[in-house]
Amino acid sequence: MQDIIAIKAEPRERVGKGIAKKLRHSGRVPAIIYGGKKESIPISISQEDLRSILKSDKGINSLLRIQRESITVDAMLKEIQYDYLQDSPIHVDFIRIDLNKPVVISVPIAISGEAIGVKEEDGVFDFVTRTLELRCLPNRIPREISVDVSGLHAGNSIKVEDLQFSEDVQMLADPRSVICAVTAKTAEEEVVVEEEAVAEGEEAAPAEGEPEPESE
Repeated sequence: MQDIIAIKAEPRERVGKGIAKKLRHSGRVPAIIYGGKKESIPISISQEDLRSILKSDKGINSLLRIQRESITVDAMLKEIQYDYLQDSPIHVDFIRIDLNKPVVISVPIAISGEAIGVKEEDGVFDFVTRTLELRCLPNRIPREISVDVSGLHAGNSIKVEDLQFSEDVQMLADPRSVICAVTAKTAEEEVVVEEEAVAEGEEAAPAEGEPEPESE
């Protein structure tokens, strides 16, 4: 069964900054539904419904069924605009979808485990790519792409081509793109560290035969 969040919307007959401001003061967010070669539909949704979508299992990639009076539209979140001063939503874009047709979507990558190259080999972990674009049916969109880095040694990396996906999910990213890597400490860095340690030791202990520095 497809997990679809039902949203009640209200029509927005008039548009403009003044109308949008009044909506936000009343606890609603101006929004629009577009795409699918159909006419755009201006609506408003409650701020509470928007928060519920973002807190849901799939977050911004949730499947939505928006009902406005006699109109029902299957959609997904496309963009949320925020007030940069108050960090509150000021407008939402929804895009129509067909549950039987693939969509192109960006999915976040979740790193799990601690790389052996960091834990035992003194390497530095670098998280290079944090989202991946893929194409699949709306009900096959994964919440996240999990990448276990436990076996990653210093000097090695995990690339897109190293990940495994089901046949109904098409990865659109370059297979050679690096997801994450552990950079090994170079010989030069090791020499610098050793020289600094030696220099600190020389400053701390005077050479044999030399008088101890007088205290003030």
